[in-house]
Amino acid sequence: MKKLYSALILSALALLAAGQSQAAHPALKRICGEAPAAPELVTGKTATKTSMVQVAGSVRGFADQSLAYLSCLDSQPASTSYMAQPSFRAQLSAYRDQVADRLEMTVNAYNAELREFKAQQEQVAQK
Repeated sequence: MKKLYSALILSALALLAAGQSQAAHPALKRICGEAPAAPELVTGKTATKTSMVQVAGSVRGFADQSLAYLSCLDSQPASTSYMAQPSFRAQLSAYRDQVADRLEMTVNAYNAELREFKAQQEQVAQK
């Protein structure tokens, strides 16, 4: 079951990373820039401690950047001409959800790989 869960998370993350998500409106890009890119994860079963520590730092940095980006998206002034358009508000909401989902899936995928890594380390220690 763990393998299936990990595979589903990684598949969803791969789809998002491959550009299957909605692009940001040009006005959002001007104000908030590009959304942070998700870091590449390592496979927990074959990873070394050093690589897991490096990936942990990358995931933490990605999470911090994503939260700052979401904060920028959330602080859009409601009086702009774009915000008066229902289609823009809908696009902003959908895009914000995608950024939040990408953050959640990346962190969950890393945590799944970390659990696999720890399980592998326990098996090695028991031998």
